[in-house]
Amino acid sequence: MVDAPMMLEVADRVQESRDVISLRLKVVGGVFQPFMAGQHLPLRLNLPERKIATYTISSDPADHSGYRISVKLEAGGKGGSRFLHERAQVGTRLAAEKPRGGFVLADDARPVLLLTGGIGITPALAMLSVLARQPDRPVYFVHACMDATQHGFAEELAEVIAGAAHIHSYTVFAEGDDGDLSSGRCQEIGLLGRDSLRNLLPLDAYHVYLCGPSGFMTAMREVLCDLGVPDSEIKQEVFGASHVAATKKVTVPSASQLPASEAGSAGQGPIVRFVKSGIEVAWDGSSENLLELAEAQGLAPNFECRSGICGSCVCRKVSGNVTYTEDLIDSPEEGEVFICCSVPEGNVEIDL
Repeated sequence: MVDAPMMLEVADRVQESRDVISLRLKVVGGVFQPFMAGQHLPLRLNLPERKIATYTISSDPADHSGYRISVKLEAGGKGGSRFLHERAQVGTRLAAEKPRGGFVLADDARPVLLLTGGIGITPALAMLSVLARQPDRPVYFVHACMDATQHGFAEELAEVIAGAAHIHSYTVFAEGDDGDLSSGRCQEIGLLGRDSLRNLLPLDAYHVYLCGPSGFMTAMREVLCDLGVPDSEIKQEVFGASHVAATKKVTVPSASQLPASEAGSAGQGPIVRFVKSGIEVAWDGSSENLLELAEAQGLAPNFECRSGICGSCVCRKVSGNVTYTEDLIDSPEEGEVFICCSVPEGNVEIDL
């Protein structure tokens, strides 16, 4: 059963950087829903492009006075980011569902690497608030952005890190200058690469939380795997296009390569066919959902929230049935499927 939406009101608005604003939202209708660091808040904006838009909560989960979301004005200026930048002022009311998302801190004492690029810093802000209260857990926070004008949370981060000796911070500006280095605004100029991470990070078994634009994500995941970080220890939240893991590709026999007696058998699992692409692959459980399975085959489906909220990943289902791994807020239309949070019940054909 889906909870009734909360009604939120903009209590404060802050221009964090050239193209990022933060909105402090207080609950004025319904009950505050607790969240975990890294989760996002689905807003019911009811725009022509989409009914729901999701934004990562950048505030401390221990603060139950409301939520803070930090929103970058996206290129092209359409959708939720344009709406919030232009129309969300103090006093504006917005309907929201309860926070969601699986990009959250593991509940153990292992060291942590937060590796972020651009607006991907937002979940790390919430995570650092939590980690600052865990002095026995070493934390390495590495952030890359264009320059000081796009590093809008520098003062906030400095305050958090100043009181936490176990948090080690390293900032890279792609287009910084000597003044940025001498002032400590950044520790490196250029593109973050293998040598920097190798010199910065200790040889240890740590959890990695990776978040940023798709190009940054792909490059950093390749570097981490090259440095010996197990791919299974890298959790990520994608801001932008599709993610393809930087791991050795495993070829799973397609249905056409399997004997008729084996296709769809218990040993191979159901067969998923991506109709437009002509790809058939056995579902072996190594992917969490149909979206991940499609990405593992080199496809790049649309998506945004990866939680069955925004509807961006919707595809036409040609045949077969699926099971959803999330409680859906809005169900897809008849004959459609949200591939970001569904798994096949048996053989299934997707128009992708």
